[in-house]
Parts: sequence; C-alpha cells; structure tokens
Amino acid sequence: MMGLKKIMATGLAAMMTLGMLGCSSDRIETSTAEKMQENEVEEEQDTKELAEAVTDAAETAEGEKLTVGFCVQDMTITYFMNVIAGLTDHAEQYNIEFEVHDAKSDAASQVTAIENYITKKVDCIVIIPVDPIVPESAVKEAEEAGIPVISWSEYIEGSSAFLTVDQYQYGFTTGETAGQWILDNMENQEDAKVLFVYVPEVEALAERGRGLMDGLESVAPNAEVVATQAGNTPEAGMSAVETTLQKYPDLNVVVCCNDSVALGACEALAAAGKDPSECCVCGCDGDGEALQKIKSGDFMVGTVDIGAYNQGEVFLQMARKVVEEGPQETRYWEMTAVTAENVDTYLE
Repeated sequence: MMGLKKIMATGLAAMMTLGMLGCSSDRIETSTAEKMQENEVEEEQDTKELAEAVTDAAETAEGEKLTVGFCVQDMTITYFMNVIAGLTDHAEQYNIEFEVHDAKSDAASQVTAIENYITKKVDCIVIIPVDPIVPESAVKEAEEAGIPVISWSEYIEGSSAFLTVDQYQYGFTTGETAGQWILDNMENQEDAKVLFVYVPEVEALAERGRGLMDGLESVAPNAEVVATQAGNTPEAGMSAVETTLQKYPDLNVVVCCNDSVALGACEALAAAGKDPSECCVCGCDGDGEALQKIKSGDFMVGTVDIGAYNQGEVFLQMARKVVEEGPQETRYWEMTAVTAENVDTYLE
C-alpha cells in the first residue's frame, strides 16, 4: 500500500511539472519509471521483512506451546464434559495442547495415566482424584521430573497448585434450595420425604453431603429424611430413587451431590409416574440439561453454578502459570444458586 501511494504521488507531481514548466514527456516518463523502480524495491523489502516477522512469531509461538495431561475422574459426569468443552474452545488461545484421560472412577487408572504423562514428558498434569491418597507417589514422581501437578477439587500432597470449591458451602447452597421449596410448596414440613444422594467414601463429596443435609435442615428442620444413598453418576441417581421408592413410595424430595445424579433421579421419578409439580430434585454444577429442566419445571428445582465451562479456561491459565512461574496459591470457584427465578440468565 505504501508503494502505491508513492507511485500516485510521483505521477501527480510529474503532471504538475509538465503543466507549469513545459518539460518534455520523455523526461517525465524517465523520472517516473525510476521512481516506480525504487518503489518496487522498497515494496519487495517490506514484504520480505513482513514474512520474516511472521515466521519469527510462529517460531516463538511454537517454542512456547505447552502440552497438558488432564486426568478426569469420570466422564459420565456432565460437569467434566462442560469443563473439557471449555478447554477445547480456549486451548489455541493459550497455545496449549491437551490430552484427557477418563479414569472411570478407578484410582489405579489415574496412577497409570500420570506415569504415562511422565513418560511423554508433558509440561503439566491436572488431576481430579478418585482418591487423593492413591496418586501421591505418582504426583511426587512427576514433580521430581520437573512436571508440575495441579490438584482439582481434592488436594494431592506435593501438588504445585490447587483449584477447588468450598465443598461444604456447595452442598449447603443446594440443601437450602430444597428446603425453601419445601416451605413454599407444602403445608407441613413433615410431608417432605427426603432422599440424599452423595459419595461418603470420597472426602470432598462427603463434605458436600454434610452441606446438603445441613442446608436443608437450616430452612426446613422438620422435613423427614427417609434415606441416604451413595452415588455420583446418572445411573446411581436412578438406582437410588428406584430403591428408595420401593420402601418409601411417597418420596418427593431428592437432594443430590451433582446434576448427573439429579438427572438420573428425575428420570426415575418420571418412570414411577410421579407428578413433577409435587416433587423436588436439586443438584450441583449448573449442567445445561439440568438448567433446561428447571426452566420447564420438569422435576428439577435447583442447581448451583460454578462456571464449569469457564473453568476450562482457568485450568489453561493455571497450567501456564505453574510452568512459567512455579507453585500457585489455592483458588476457589465462585458459586451461585440457580432456580426458576434466575435460570434464564444461565441459559443465555
């Protein structure tokens, strides 16, 4: 573009000179040709410099590219799918390639995955442990090999960073929503027949389970808790409800440790012929399908959003930080209760 402007300016100057001084056309053409030749040389030089700059930038980006291994607890849990979606959409922005290992709720599988990542010499490992104790030795091995490890949800000894949620408050917020539904929809709290579904064997989810129960009790202390079941997947949610209904057919409130369990519970209640307007199911995670059910009034009453999709980007940011800057301080996810009153905001 700069060369073209110079050419136009030269041509205009030549025309003005012809009119004012009466110079010969041959002389003007010779002068213009010389200018054009000079400009072509300048343009070639500019193009060459631009190409070299682009090449240098590409080489710099390649040099900074990171490879990150993600050890996910169980990919049947929709929360993790949303996190992975965030990783996928933002990985290029942070010049990071990532590989996901689905442990399928098997702690030993995560140890194997970490060992494989060490062999592959990845730049960073992110793990949400099935059990925070089992992978300790593998994590130590990774850190000794110069590969920082980020613990996710539960802290693994020796990790360089820890991203988590206040598990108790997470559950408490869900329990509060269920308790408020009981107050708003039942003449007597005692008519509420409550089932809690969480995983007492996992420390973080056990803490969340205590929050679920305390949150509901803080609002509806006279509600009757008829059962507590273990579960962390949609299948577990369905099974928990089906089993409880056999003994307590008047079950009408199901409070769950995540939305995957909650969605399974909704399906089981529907299969049992329950009226959605007379039942309450609450979960955690702000899953898209759960949000749609809250919107439509299809059993689901509430969830808690912690920005699962946005967490994907946060993990990328943290991976780059621990690689470039070293260990980082613990970071907690923010949370917001989602009900019919504000669900449209989260569906946008």
